Amino acid sequence: MNTANALGYVVGAISGYLLLRRLHPSQLFTFGLLFTVVSLGVTGFRPELSWLTFTRIAAGIGAAWVFACGGALVAARFHTYPELRGAATGIYFAGAGFGIAVSGILINPVLAHGGNQGWPIAWVVLGIAAAVSSIWPLLEAQRIGGAANSTDSGALDLRGLYPSLIAYFLFASGYIVYMTFIFAWIRLQHMSLEFGTLIWVVLGLAVSGSPFLWRRALDAWNPTIILAASCAVTLIGTLVPTFTTSAFGVLISAGLFGLGMFIAPSSVAVLARRTMAPNQWAKTITLYTVVFSVGQAIGPVLAGWIADRFSLDGSLLFGAALLGGATLVALVRSSRVSDRMT
Repeated sequence: MNTANALGYVVGAISGYLLLRRLHPSQLFTFGLLFTVVSLGVTGFRPELSWLTFTRIAAGIGAAWVFACGGALVAARFHTYPELRGAATGIYFAGAGFGIAVSGILINPVLAHGGNQGWPIAWVVLGIAAAVSSIWPLLEAQRIGGAANSTDSGALDLRGLYPSLIAYFLFASGYIVYMTFIFAWIRLQHMSLEFGTLIWVVLGLAVSGSPFLWRRALDAWNPTIILAASCAVTLIGTLVPTFTTSAFGVLISAGLFGLGMFIAPSSVAVLARRTMAPNQWAKTITLYTVVFSVGQAIGPVLAGWIADRFSLDGSLLFGAALLGGATLVALVRSSRVSDRMT
């Protein structure tokens, strides 16, 4: 199911890049949000793997459209408030952390009461929560105008940006390893469902709080430096469980990982805003999302192969190695990005 969702994300990112030639970012954002909410809510309607695969692919497509266009819309919304743009971008992506925390809180009592048989109800509960949470973003998206919310059929000038594209691919390949396997690792340590829920909530709250910690960086730093720093923080969070199996250590791991995870896409949104014309912001972020989606699909497959033949610790180390590579590559030719910004 995770693989299906990741493949849907690839399809969504590629199709979104093409659709932005004809659709405004706010339109694609709206379609994506509705697509995601509906597919999430109906996932539990049928138990067949084919149905679950179909709905997770659909959710991935919609999520890619939302993820890419939202960053550009936030930049457009705060275009006249430059002192708030960096923090606003971080808060937008950190909203996923709030969703992570809420999902853990909502699902826990359903599964605690019904066990695995409770999953159909859990999906419906998540769909309802997503629908309610979508009302404000949908209304806000319709109010945004200007060049950043226009179509664009021109080619993107990517001079100096290729290292950041490669780094973003490596980040996606590495971060998803932790997100996919950390809970299998927790079960392997014979930790409880309640503790797993706590880890999920801690991770989500750390993501939610990350833009406030990184606010100055998002406003003032070179975005490729922000990308490298966020990769480094997630790297440290990924490594912690390979050194300690204590409950406290896992909590620290989740907190650190959450503090860095969604600052990477925030840095990409900042990079697009500072180096591209407003009418190309959404298209640029979508291109990065294409690269991200491919890495996100490949990472779990390779890490799963390592886990099957060696250990889950080996998978986490593999993810950490990818994040280390992302950190180093993001720093390559960062001066060229500075030249573009000036």
